[in-house]
Amino acid sequence: MWYRSLSVKLIFWVGVITVIVIGTFAYVNLTVQRRHLLDEAILGAKQLSGTLKRSLRFDMLHNYREALYNSIETVGTQEGIEKVRIFNKEGEIQFSSDKEEIGKMVGKRAEACYACHAVDKPLERLDIPKRSRIFKVGKHRVLGMINPIYNEPDCYNAQCHYHPPEQKVLGVLDVSVSLADTDKSIKEIRDKTTFFAAITILAVSTIIGLIIQRAVYRPVKELAEGTTRVAAGDFDYHFTSHSQDEIGQLAESFNKMTQRLKKADNDIKELIRTLEEKVEERTSELKAAQYQLLQSEKLASIGKLAATIAHEINNPLSGIMTYTKLMEKKLNKERFSRDDIPKFRSHLAIMERETERCSSIVRNLLDFARQREPSLKPNVDINAVMDEALSLLTNQIALQEIKLEKRFGQLPPIVADPMQLRQVFVNIILNACEAIKDNGRLAITTIFSEEEQMVKVDIKDNGVGIAEEDLPRVFDPFFTSKEQGTGLGLSVVYGITNSHQGTIEVKSKVGEGTTFIFKLPIKPKATETSTPIEEQGMG
Repeated sequence: MWYRSLSVKLIFWVGVITVIVIGTFAYVNLTVQRRHLLDEAILGAKQLSGTLKRSLRFDMLHNYREALYNSIETVGTQEGIEKVRIFNKEGEIQFSSDKEEIGKMVGKRAEACYACHAVDKPLERLDIPKRSRIFKVGKHRVLGMINPIYNEPDCYNAQCHYHPPEQKVLGVLDVSVSLADTDKSIKEIRDKTTFFAAITILAVSTIIGLIIQRAVYRPVKELAEGTTRVAAGDFDYHFTSHSQDEIGQLAESFNKMTQRLKKADNDIKELIRTLEEKVEERTSELKAAQYQLLQSEKLASIGKLAATIAHEINNPLSGIMTYTKLMEKKLNKERFSRDDIPKFRSHLAIMERETERCSSIVRNLLDFARQREPSLKPNVDINAVMDEALSLLTNQIALQEIKLEKRFGQLPPIVADPMQLRQVFVNIILNACEAIKDNGRLAITTIFSEEEQMVKVDIKDNGVGIAEEDLPRVFDPFFTSKEQGTGLGLSVVYGITNSHQGTIEVKSKVGEGTTFIFKLPIKPKATETSTPIEEQGMG
């Protein structure tokens, strides 16, 4: 922005300082001139009042009233004199250039009287400035000067009229002089001073501004431009300055800095080229070492996966084996009847379902390695999936005498893979059963959050709990706190939940139990890699 420019700021502040300095000087000069002109006017009024008083002294001593009238009237008609009056000690106007005022009384607040009464001093003790006053008559100002008429010996010893000797002041001579010419002179001086001050401010500001523009702004702007170019990588820029002041020294330092930066840039580029070659060599070595590590990790994972498959498939195979022996026992004894056929069909259905479960377990473990997307189906009932998972673990729950609490809410159907979700619930419930010792309790709660449009499943046990430092790692592959665990169970759970665009959270305290909290959306958002929703089950 233009107002952020250095030259604008410098010129602005130079202008402000110039206005303050010259304005102050002009104001002081005007004040002095005004006071000088007023002092001259007061001095002139004083001289006029004194001259007039001495001129009228003879007429007043001999009480020549007609001569007094003529003299006062003649003086009052002179140019620049507003009025001439004589008051007695009571404030009555005895003589005046305005005959209509003769005989009238002047109040204490009148222009001729308020000076004495305001300062509460005898008139003969007032200095000249306090005997004068300035007031306005019409459109112009008037300077009034009061001059006391003292009771001199010639006066109180005269035979024409007698005044007691103790009376010091007999009256007051009041002369009013127009200040129109003085005010005009003051106005002319003020206008001229203001004009010349404005011209001076403009001239000084312009001259200083041009000097700043040439000596400061342009070199600084070129330096700023050069800095920008150097920052962009142009190290061939050279700043030329013919001045020998600080700007010239700065230009010389700038050119030296640019040369050093150019040399440092070349050194850095050469170093980077050398480093890139070394990095490529090291990268090739690291890739070879990484390949060897991956091969070793694959061999180690094969053993862990084999253990996991055995652990996960053991329960469904035990169920299949139990039903197979039961049916074989009845068939060998040849004691089955037609009523046993529905039971056999039920056993076969369970065996088929357990076989599918084994297949699903293997597929889920492979899915963990290959990150296969779930086979989504519409209208999946979470409560029904949970009941299926519990039915597979009924025997284990009963053997451990675990108290099962089911609090299923009214849930809308969701889009999900029921086989994967059942595997999730089986894994969590199996872990809970393994963690539960005596007086075991397992609470399963399902609710629907309308605000989030998600189904929430809580699985809570009162088992041994998980250490606080292990909580952040429970879903990491191959992490386990069990002596014979593989660390893949909860990793599979996390992967399935994440593939359904859901969330899983675990809360646990050692000795108090663990709670797993699932949240699954009613319908996952479509992604580029989403598996289409299937209407039929998997074969």
